[in-house]
Amino acid sequence: MIEFLYNTLANFGYTHPLHPVLTHLPIGMVMGAFLFALVALVYRRTDLAQTARHCVILGLIAAIPTALLGIMDWLHYFGGTMLLPFKMKIILAAVLVSFLLLAVVLGFFGERFQKMVFALYAACLITAIGLGYFGGEIVYGTKAPEGAEVGELATKGNVVFQKNCTACHRTDSTAKKIGPGLKGLFKGEKFPISGRPVSEENFRILLKKPIAKMPPFGHLPDEEVDALIAYLKTL
Repeated sequence: MIEFLYNTLANFGYTHPLHPVLTHLPIGMVMGAFLFALVALVYRRTDLAQTARHCVILGLIAAIPTALLGIMDWLHYFGGTMLLPFKMKIILAAVLVSFLLLAVVLGFFGERFQKMVFALYAACLITAIGLGYFGGEIVYGTKAPEGAEVGELATKGNVVFQKNCTACHRTDSTAKKIGPGLKGLFKGEKFPISGRPVSEENFRILLKKPIAKMPPFGHLPDEEVDALIAYLKTL
């Protein structure tokens, strides 16, 4: 069912992950709730405290489908592999929903738990920042090599790498991150881990049927794989 949804969207030209489309809603509501509650606490404005509570309710409503779409993206693009950034995002998402739910419940008691509710708003904001950090690690965790002469195809491959590979692999060394570092990957005789001879054909095979804990990337179009190979050859 999940693959059918992604394939259908791809037929209409939409090939991006789904959950970032909704991410701004819960994050924006959390930020709004904290700021409104801060002003309400300082100036004793009950109307702003009510606005903060409305923001939290909307944030809770938006957080649930956002988390579900995030799980779908994780299963589709990474095969459900339990890498550290994904573990942290799952944990923090559960914590955020719990904090939001508790803040909504305590909000029904009016000013009785005002300071506790404000502390929950602050905790929600910190948790949201953590989610953003680990999301950034997945997408931007590895920079392109400095000074590399990258052509148009390799430039596109860099984008493919940032979207799919940077959470696990370094490009500036051979040191292990989660998977092996890829500097000089196509300049050696054998691929790391698998020990297979270095060739474009073997690389494509490993993408579709990887070994160890690497998730499969058979969903990548041929043109993206071509671009990825061109980029890796610049390392």
